[in-house]
Amino acid sequence: MGRMCLFSAVRGVVLDHGQPVPGARVERSWKWRWKGTAGGDSAISDVTGSFNFPAVWGTSLPGLLLPHEPFVEQTILVRAGGHTCTGWMLDKRNYDENGEIEGRPIVLTCHLETEAARKILRGHTDGLWRDGDASA
Repeated sequence: MGRMCLFSAVRGVVLDHGQPVPGARVERSWKWRWKGTAGGDSAISDVTGSFNFPAVWGTSLPGLLLPHEPFVEQTILVRAGGHTCTGWMLDKRNYDENGEIEGRPIVLTCHLETEAARKILRGHTDGLWRDGDASA
């Protein structure tokens, strides 16, 4: 059976006004449309605010043999200070490792103060990763 990367490895850090946020709960989830399966895992940021997730792999013999459009819904939520923020939301359209952002590893910096400002200014949540943070 062929291995298919459903969610590449992720590493990141949670900050509030430039300071690390230890103990933040970072939750990752995915839904693989081809097989109709879903999964998730979580990590707690360490004393430096850092967290890591390994790559998630799926297997499917029919998926290897039959033409289809890869489609994996990906989400990362951050829970800290009594708030839940959407940090990553992507529909992955390939099975390549690091295929989410054109072959580069996913390295995220979460700025909690940015999220708070967005809620105040816009009245809704639209992510807390600054442009350019999802890169090597």
